[in-house]
Amino acid sequence: MATSSLVNDPVESNNPDDWFDIDKYRQAAGVAYEFSKKKLEDQAGEQRRTAAQQQEFAEKDEARDYRQAREGYKF
Repeated sequence: MATSSLVNDPVESNNPDDWFDIDKYRQAAGVAYEFSKKKLEDQAGEQRRTAAQQQEFAEKDEARDYRQAREGYKF
């Protein structure tokens, strides 16, 4: 008397867990990992560019304000 849990062929088995392919799961997990890693790297790069741009704008604003203040005291 054999049970379906002892059957090695997933086609003949009624157990849905027999259809699980660990290699395909690992491959899909690897793809998902690489995608999320790339996405995080892109976000970090964008944050660095944004921070550099904000710093540049702040320096320009400060220089403009300083120049305007100096010109205001001339008169």
